[in-house]
Amino acid sequence: MPEKTDPAEVAAERSRAGLCASCAHARVVDNDRGSRFYLCGLAKRDPRFPRYPRLPVVACPGWKYAS
Repeated sequence: MPEKTDPAEVAAERSRAGLCASCAHARVVDNDRGSRFYLCGLAKRDPRFPRYPRLPVVACPGWKYAS
């Protein structure tokens, strides 16, 4: 995902995706139809985490800030 610098775009993405928008474990997957999904990297090794969580995610025990 390209870095967003416009504060309005950043706020809109955080509002839509919740914690996933700033999580170190999340990877953005865009499809050919223009949809955007967040793939949880923790789902590979821990069954508690859904591969593609329902958005917005408002609470997650695995969330880690992506610096």
